[in-house]
Amino acid sequence: MRYEWPRELSEQDMREMIELMDAVAVKEQTLGFYEPVGLEKGLPLMRAFDADLRKGALHVLAVRDEEDNRIVGMVTLARAPLPARRHIVDMRRCVVAPDHRGQFLLEGWAEALNKASEIGCEVITLEVRDDGPVGLWERLGFREYGRLPDYARADGRAVTGFYMHARIADILAHFETTGSWLHEPQQDGARVVAAS
Repeated sequence: MRYEWPRELSEQDMREMIELMDAVAVKEQTLGFYEPVGLEKGLPLMRAFDADLRKGALHVLAVRDEEDNRIVGMVTLARAPLPARRHIVDMRRCVVAPDHRGQFLLEGWAEALNKASEIGCEVITLEVRDDGPVGLWERLGFREYGRLPDYARADGRAVTGFYMHARIADILAHFETTGSWLHEPQQDGARVVAAS
């Protein structure tokens, strides 16, 4: 895999990112849409995304398959714009192609941590649905700081959203001590989601 932090996106990059998100949307509803977006709706969204990238309002990690150079994963980091919150970066759009799951998660995680540190951030936040990989983020050192029971709706039911955070220094210290990015699962039962 090849990891890149582009400062702008080509038309081909945008198309590949839409295809990546559509491939995930077919299997999951955790990206915020229930069906593939397609090029007609997706390209205007990606052009706005590209404009923010060019302004430096966000950073995107593009993970490419070395065989065909196709984008098979992406992570977006958006630094808080307010001066008093510039130490916080929000991780968004963590998307991995279904046929590449498990292949580069930890390397991609290290890339995202390094970029967050490089841009001067100390805290990472993210949002994840209860039908998404909440446990994975906990294993990577994130802790819940809030939840919204009616965060999203899928198939006529409310989906709970978790707001999570991690201190970069704590994650790096854990890695230095253990040699692993993975933390032990929470034992205190702090996170219990009622099935509806």
